[in-house]
Amino acid sequence: MAQDNKGTIITIGLVILLGLLLQVVFCFADNIDTHHKAAVDFAKAYFGLDGSAMSERLCDERRVVEGVNVVDKYIYLATKEAKDRGFGLFYVKDKLYKIKTNTISKDDSRAKVELTCYRKPQLKSFFTGEPYKKVDEIINLVKEDNRWKVCGKVFSLPEN
Repeated sequence: MAQDNKGTIITIGLVILLGLLLQVVFCFADNIDTHHKAAVDFAKAYFGLDGSAMSERLCDERRVVEGVNVVDKYIYLATKEAKDRGFGLFYVKDKLYKIKTNTISKDDSRAKVELTCYRKPQLKSFFTGEPYKKVDEIINLVKEDNRWKVCGKVFSLPEN
């Protein structure tokens, strides 16, 4: 009977050790920056109205146009629209579902990714019953400082 307990303890110990090892491997894999990850991160930030995350994933050339920070302008316009409709900013945020990416073209410093997903309001109104809306966008990315960043016209981000 003592032998059975020893075998069980060793088995449980090995399973826990394997679980910890896999957790470390998955953490490192999640931190690898890819063009797909950059496109998805930007889209989530854009529809979630997260200005700082959007700025992180937007290329330098696109961040400030004619002296205007396009991310700040986009957040301002979204806030204004929400207030005009009688809501707070939280009510106009969207979440993304069923996200799929496809590489159209890629080289060492540029990539073009097709992003397809569905978005739905974070707080779906019982009365309006807004349905899921399909998002199908081609996103241009460039590599700046060893990170993939979104560049060019994307979604309805203001040009200036």
